Amino acid sequence: MGQTFLHLVDRHGVALPVELREALEAAYRWATHDFPRIDRALVAGWTEEVGGAMVAKGTAIQSPRRYAFAALHGKIRAWFRKNPGRELAVGIGPELEAWLGMDRTEQLDIDHGVLFDQLRAKLSERDRQILVLLLQDITSPASVAEALGVGYFAAAKAIQRVKQRLAAILVTGSRRETPVL
Repeated sequence: MGQTFLHLVDRHGVALPVELREALEAAYRWATHDFPRIDRALVAGWTEEVGGAMVAKGTAIQSPRRYAFAALHGKIRAWFRKNPGRELAVGIGPELEAWLGMDRTEQLDIDHGVLFDQLRAKLSERDRQILVLLLQDITSPASVAEALGVGYFAAAKAIQRVKQRLAAILVTGSRRETPVL
């Protein structure tokens, strides 16, 4: 799709003040991003209507940006009420991803790559070797001992230590991702 230009002028054809234009353009970008299935020309027309209303209200509007977003959102909601057949109700998660055509395997591959890069950076060379063996389903201490050329008890202890370190790394990583409110 080509770029849609907004005709942001008052009823006399004079360009709107910069503050109003910027607020309306931001609201338009938000609307076209969050509601990509609505025709951009409709959104542009609504944005221009909101601009006319904002000029009419004058200085009564304390926050042009907030007003533009709220008014445009109201117009979009009104359109959805009038055109319910054009809205597709989709759940969150896998159902939404399927509707959008997203492939989870690519994201999982990326996530696994990031995880293993982080693990590789935080584990010693010996721990990485043991992790590789565990990932290859070589999980018995006897098999690990044979692969590394160490004794049975040393291999058992090394496996236990790697699992503890992995748990500590994963727990620490999940705590960092928790937002602080």
